[in-house]
Amino acid sequence: MQHADVQSAEALEAVARAVSEWTVDLLYGEDASMEARHGAEGRRLWRHEIQSRVAHLVEAIACDRAVLFTTHATWSRAAFMARDLGEGDVVRSLRALGAVIRDNLPAEIWHRTRGVIEEAITQAPATPEMPASVLDGMGEEGTLARLYLLQLLQRDREAAERMVQDLLDGRMPLGAIHERVIAPAMNEIGRMWHLQEASIADEHYCTAATQSILARLRGQCTRKPANGLAVITCSAGGDMHELGIRMVSDLFEMDGWSVECLGANMPSNEVAASAGPQAHRGPVDVVAVSAGTPLALRSVAHLIETLRQSPQGDHVAVLVGGQPFHLADDLWQVVGADGMACSASTAPAVAADLVRRRTAPATRR
Repeated sequence: MQHADVQSAEALEAVARAVSEWTVDLLYGEDASMEARHGAEGRRLWRHEIQSRVAHLVEAIACDRAVLFTTHATWSRAAFMARDLGEGDVVRSLRALGAVIRDNLPAEIWHRTRGVIEEAITQAPATPEMPASVLDGMGEEGTLARLYLLQLLQRDREAAERMVQDLLDGRMPLGAIHERVIAPAMNEIGRMWHLQEASIADEHYCTAATQSILARLRGQCTRKPANGLAVITCSAGGDMHELGIRMVSDLFEMDGWSVECLGANMPSNEVAASAGPQAHRGPVDVVAVSAGTPLALRSVAHLIETLRQSPQGDHVAVLVGGQPFHLADDLWQVVGADGMACSASTAPAVAADLVRRRTAPATRR
């Protein structure tokens, strides 16, 4: 991340609450029907909506990648349509946000946000009304994920567990179960919640049940012989998403790695300290960091910077992964990582390659 981009992002973040208030006031002031259409709770809900939008704008500026904001805007439009709210309000709110930044904040911030906001205004109405399900593109394989999710939505965890157990007994590798069943199903429940097709309770139950199922599967899988490599896995500070990094940790273990899974919301300094030599081992070879949403990207970059500034920073490779890194091909480089895993199942191989590349110069000497 460029210093000037981060500075502008932090300046906008510092006044995010005020910007949200002003944007809502302008939005309501320009359209007298807003009060009646959105009800008594409308202003409060709109403030929450704009605060979320500003948070995504902050990350887009810091990374200098407009797609982080435009993607959020298109998802907002889909959520509005699913709730029978005025989709035109989304575009009007984007224009209002731009006007507030232009008229009230330093010119440098407007200079950096103008193109991003204008792109979102253009793209939001041009996207499909409802986001496509990842299961639609999976063909027959999507049937397994749909069945797994259906059983969880019916609160039949035992049936869901029997299903994946049968797949494992039928010699489907754990990585394939993750990629073809678990991950697509969890992606779909998130989409359903966003479109108000599933409740928060549904999403939480499916996630908790899946964590329990994966824990049981892990104990039944045969691990490869130890390869002498060690990895720390975690999500960065502020990122509460843990399921993805748990799945990646399981696959590292199956591949013969020594794994220390630190879970979600890990402070950068703690990760850097853990990566160094400990009483029970030497330094780890790789730190694998997962980002659950674009809002975690600056935290990931800060973790990597903290690690690089530590005594072991030159010797530890950093691997990143997660949904945000699929939005821009070079986003892993923007946050300062050594590489990116396109999927959980590829993470161990990519990490091993990073270690080989880091040790190759010393071998040649």
